[in-house]
Amino acid sequence: MKFPSISLVALAASIISPVVVVAQSNIVFKIDGSDVSIPLSGQTSYDSNQDERMRRPLVVSADGRSVTVEGNTHRALPLTPALTIKASTTMELDVTIGDIQEAQALCIDENTGHSPSRCFVFAHTQDLSSSWHVLEPQTPEGETRHYSIPIGHYFWGVNKYNYLAYMQDNDSNDRDSGSMTIANIQISDGAEYFIEQDGIRHYVNTAEQKSIGSGQDSWQYGLKVSDDGKSMQVQGNMHRAVPLDTAVTIDVNTQLDFDFTLEDLRDLHALCFADSTLNKNKCLVAGKQEHWSNVFYLSPQTQQGESHHYSLPIGLLYQGTFDHIMFIQDNDSGCRSCGDATYANVKLSQIVHPELDIMVNGVVQKIKASTAVSARDDQDTKTNFLEFPTSVSVTMIGNTHKALTITEPFTIDKATELDFDFTLGKIEEHHTICIVTDPSNIASYTSTTGGKRCFTVAWTQNVGWDVDITPQTPEGETRHYSIPIGLWHPGGTAYYLVLVQDNDANKLTGKATFSNIEFSQRPDLVINIDGVDTSVFNYQLSYGTRQDFEQNLIEVSDDGKSASLYGNLHKAIELPTPVTITDDTVLSFTLDVEQELEIVSICFDEDLSDQVHARCLKLSGYQTRDFGTLIYKGIKQTYEGERKEYLIRLKEFYTGTFQYIVFQHDNDGASRHDGISHFSDIALYEIEPSCLTGATFNFNLNECTIDGFVAGVQSSMASVGACAGKDAWRELLSLWDGQSDSDVRKRIQDICVSGNAGETVSFDMLLDSEKQFVEEFFDGGNKWNYEVDEAGGPDLATNAARITYADEKFDDKTAISLPHVHNFEGCELRAAMCCYVAARDADSEPTDNSDACYMEFKNSQESSHVRDGYSIYPDDSEGAFACHGFVWGNDSGYADAAFKGNTLFDVALLNGLMSNKEVEELPGAPMCGCVEHMPVVSRADCTTTTVTQNVSISFNPVSKFTAEGSITNVVHESCGDLATHYDQLVADGKASQHERDALDSHLVGDGQCGPALSAFLSTKGFTYSP
Repeated sequence: MKFPSISLVALAASIISPVVVVAQSNIVFKIDGSDVSIPLSGQTSYDSNQDERMRRPLVVSADGRSVTVEGNTHRALPLTPALTIKASTTMELDVTIGDIQEAQALCIDENTGHSPSRCFVFAHTQDLSSSWHVLEPQTPEGETRHYSIPIGHYFWGVNKYNYLAYMQDNDSNDRDSGSMTIANIQISDGAEYFIEQDGIRHYVNTAEQKSIGSGQDSWQYGLKVSDDGKSMQVQGNMHRAVPLDTAVTIDVNTQLDFDFTLEDLRDLHALCFADSTLNKNKCLVAGKQEHWSNVFYLSPQTQQGESHHYSLPIGLLYQGTFDHIMFIQDNDSGCRSCGDATYANVKLSQIVHPELDIMVNGVVQKIKASTAVSARDDQDTKTNFLEFPTSVSVTMIGNTHKALTITEPFTIDKATELDFDFTLGKIEEHHTICIVTDPSNIASYTSTTGGKRCFTVAWTQNVGWDVDITPQTPEGETRHYSIPIGLWHPGGTAYYLVLVQDNDANKLTGKATFSNIEFSQRPDLVINIDGVDTSVFNYQLSYGTRQDFEQNLIEVSDDGKSASLYGNLHKAIELPTPVTITDDTVLSFTLDVEQELEIVSICFDEDLSDQVHARCLKLSGYQTRDFGTLIYKGIKQTYEGERKEYLIRLKEFYTGTFQYIVFQHDNDGASRHDGISHFSDIALYEIEPSCLTGATFNFNLNECTIDGFVAGVQSSMASVGACAGKDAWRELLSLWDGQSDSDVRKRIQDICVSGNAGETVSFDMLLDSEKQFVEEFFDGGNKWNYEVDEAGGPDLATNAARITYADEKFDDKTAISLPHVHNFEGCELRAAMCCYVAARDADSEPTDNSDACYMEFKNSQESSHVRDGYSIYPDDSEGAFACHGFVWGNDSGYADAAFKGNTLFDVALLNGLMSNKEVEELPGAPMCGCVEHMPVVSRADCTTTTVTQNVSISFNPVSKFTAEGSITNVVHESCGDLATHYDQLVADGKASQHERDALDSHLVGDGQCGPALSAFLSTKGFTYSP
């Protein structure tokens, strides 16, 4: 940028118009290109004490453009009209010094009182005060110079300057000495400073600039306008207001842009807009060394030697109509002339503010960024504006307490949830989101009356008016939060969304973004009470003492019929009206345990205490003691990966009137967020006499399973008029006066077993041997295991001929029960196997299809005959080792379960003993048994059994249910690897993943004996090194 400055040129004396003494009556010079004549007749003394009564005339050239002053002269000529001087006004002239004297100058003054500050000195021999404008370089005696003087930098005003004065001061004895010629005076205005608004230029009138602030402005320093009018330079201490030719209007959509250059930093540098009151409360500070109140500090602040472009939505700071622009360069130091800053390219324009999309109860609501205001003036840094990188995200940079007006206010109640994603760039004191429900008091976000309105997700400093939400978001990461704000918020109509990033130490640092903000209502929990779906308001209260993890909430499905529990929680939900539990009240529901934890229970209670009465029914969890008032005995448990339906007649546990339904999901471990369970289809009803009482029907099953039986009853009920639309489970519970679905299941199993009772043979009868013989055999004893077949000696085919007979007579057409021996008691995983270490043939070994890892004797005390101990088998030290097993489904009616004795007969006797002649046990272990009693091994072969059968179920009012089974064929087939086949049971719903995972501790996998041994020995205090 280029500002006018003093310029001068030395000229040859010959080019100055020759002085001709004529009767010229006017002095001629140019103003803005036009000739102006000043009559000599109006001349007067400029300081009458100095001019010696005007005894020396001015000598004017013929054209009036050159004036020669001879001797001591102080002469003023009136200017009509008075001269207006702006910041851009320049005076050009040629000066010739013929005879130098004490001071030779040209002055432009308001009056004839002679003010040195209005005079420009071209040559002097006398010391002059700083009030004079001594031009540099001075004109030497005998030379001519051209000057271009930016007189508007020194003084200004409108129609203010009345005199042009020629001054040649000579106080010597020879007062006629001295000669100065001034020629070719031209006074002109340069480009005036302007700002733009929406492409229209608004010019300032620097001639009317005013000092503002009592005693603050150093009037002697003038504003300096660049040649193109786009820049204003401020030098020295200045508090200056300049009027605009037309006022500008700033509204909420106005944007301000300007460039700022700071050459010399002083106390404060600001650009302001003002009306006629010239108040300084609309100032934008771009650089500072001290802090003022009631101004706006731009970010970043410009440091000395720097330039910055500023672009800001000024309409979010203030609005109004302004007819002045002000420049403040405050410098209270001794050097009042110090300080140098330039403001350039000032533009006001209209912008379209972005909108922030939030979701409210499934509907998008657009919040206008133009509504952003300081939530608290004493906390917010007003010029730290919110940024909107996308339509669903808002970013805070620096210290921020901003409120956005909610376009369509909505209700917050105890079931309101707030979801959002939060990204933390740089952490500061606290990063918070708040909801204000007082339309007249935005600052109430920090109030704790009735609850808390703010939720903080990252912090280094605690405050008492918010809720700290864990886990915090670390720097550089993004987390999703789902916050049940209704638990803490006092509720009401939400009018403002307040975003806080508090940093009192450094107002400019800190960065965080809230995205995908969504408010929603937790759906009501639906409980079917006496056949009517009843909505229960989803306000979750902590139940019991100090057990509930408040931020973990039950998640209710949109239809209200499913409740999902995550992590540790003890929650009570108040019923709309109390329920009365009688002797006939039944509770039904389905429980799905996805991730097991210590305790899962459901309760009904009259209050929120868990210490007075036993109200909670334990349904799942690995905690086995210290239950307190928890009810757990006699209730079937659901394990990880299982889904079970419950019918519980509550009179067995309690009766009475109850206000709350309660869910306990207890996990006191290291991670209180672990554990997942799902309740669904919760119902309470009064049991009624069964509709089946007078019915008659029958149906057939291929497998007499519980589900198949109930499905058969349900199908048959369609033909029983009294049963139309009713549930078979409920009717069977009523028919048998059961206490729970477990009673119903037991009765069905008994009926199914009875169907094959006439065609079932025990192992003792099968082998025509006593129980002791059978038990010893499966432990690896008796002669079938100890004898060695050899010529002339024991012969298995002869000694065990009963096995061949039994196979031919029973195995393919009769159900064989498992032997009633200790080896097959407690098969919790429904898996059994035989493992062999020897063969009856002297020259043979068992097929080496597995590796023994270790045997813990306490798992088979009746086989090992010791209380405890163990043996380990590192590096295949057991030698040739064969294992073969089988598994069965979790319903006794499945063929592989009902005929598991047949499978054992095939595995242990037909194949293991008779075909493969594999015998004897690993020391301390049984030879055959449930996997829980057997050694830990790498793997086992597998056999499965399929059955062709028909089970006919009949019902009549007298004998109720009867079953009759007919077996067509029993077939045993290889199923490859035992663990792999168990996977198929899980896939078919006949086993749980929890059971499959437990099986891995018995069948560890090929090559995994080393890790299994290491883990086992660590429990004994040893370290295993293969």
